Amino acid sequence: MDKMTDDELRAFREHKVAELRHRAYEVRPEQVADGAIYLRTFFCTVYYTPKESGFTAERGFDATPIIAPGLHGRKYPRDFLLAVKKEGFGRINEPVDGRNYIRWMNDNRYAFAEAPVGRRGEVLVPRRSCAISSRNRFLRQHARLKIKSQTVNEETGSDEWVVCDTGPGVHPLQIDLYWGEDEPRSGGNVRVRAGLGWNTRLRWT
Repeated sequence: MDKMTDDELRAFREHKVAELRHRAYEVRPEQVADGAIYLRTFFCTVYYTPKESGFTAERGFDATPIIAPGLHGRKYPRDFLLAVKKEGFGRINEPVDGRNYIRWMNDNRYAFAEAPVGRRGEVLVPRRSCAISSRNRFLRQHARLKIKSQTVNEETGSDEWVVCDTGPGVHPLQIDLYWGEDEPRSGGNVRVRAGLGWNTRLRWT
């Protein structure tokens, strides 16, 4: 999938999501003593906290320093701010009043922050925290998930996750896994991988 164009990746994802949506109408989870098992019901993606240090012109990014609402006149690379708007949080090179991060506030402004947190203020834990849609009819906040997918397990090194974030921007059948802090890929390819696992086996308690 990394070799696909954005249009090809988008089409691939839409096709897979349509398959899962159709299957979701027929979902009959297997009830077990401590929860339920869902087979091929969800798809997994990854989100992360981009680091300002990786957004340089040498790596192909638009590193033009710009100001933005909420940042008190301080300037940051244009592509870095765009990534923060997409991912939610970003780590800055120099702390401001003891705060090492900036966040997107969803009202056309940014703010400085102490740590990346979920919707209810819980600090996100790399390779452990995950987000679901507020419209997910199967899972709930604080649910503990065990995801059995070779791709997910190999890419993240984890199969145990806790739901600590929700949002309207997440698809109802999507589980968005938090990777942690990282520098982005080269400029023009800051997108999150469209799908880490489509044929997943999920157990939640």
